[in-house]
Amino acid sequence: MKAVLVDSIYSISNWILRFLYVHLLWMLFSVVGLAVAGFFPATVSLFAIMRKWLLGETSFPIFSTFLSVYKKEFVKSNLLGLLLIFGGAVLYADLLALQHTTITFLQYLYFPVLFIALLYACSVLTFFTMYVHYELKRLHIIKNALLFTLAMPLACAKMVGGLLIIVYVLITFPGSIILFGASVPAFYMMWTSLKAFSRYEQKRTKQLT
Repeated sequence: MKAVLVDSIYSISNWILRFLYVHLLWMLFSVVGLAVAGFFPATVSLFAIMRKWLLGETSFPIFSTFLSVYKKEFVKSNLLGLLLIFGGAVLYADLLALQHTTITFLQYLYFPVLFIALLYACSVLTFFTMYVHYELKRLHIIKNALLFTLAMPLACAKMVGGLLIIVYVLITFPGSIILFGASVPAFYMMWTSLKAFSRYEQKRTKQLT
């Protein structure tokens, strides 16, 4: 009984250290890439690590794997990241313009554009998980993330709801954001996405047969 308890404590401590370590790597490589240029490849690398863990791979070297993905996806992830930022900026500007317009016709467009913006935000969350899970060409990742959001709205709602709870917990406990602010949300997002991807693929298979 005592041995089981010791093993459990060791396993939990080991995973806590892993989450802390990969989060620190994410912060380090984001800064190394001058924040803006480093954020997207560092985040892709983070999700790649989480995917491996969730698929049962736990014995690989974390640092060399993170670095390998970071270097390999640096250009591609930044190009796609810039497109995502541009799309988000356009939608945000449209919402601001529609919010302050005095033209009645345009005022009616506010909520439809807001709905599109929310779908876009959800697809951005799916973007990183789809990036590391599927071998897709550049623009196909963004397109498929949008299509997946439309096809699996409940899965996206579950992801957003869970993230809100995680963010609340991280804010409630001071210092936890600095230690686990990226790794824990990424793990949850990857976990929910893998389950949703599996259901989506089964659904597509049934439709084709």
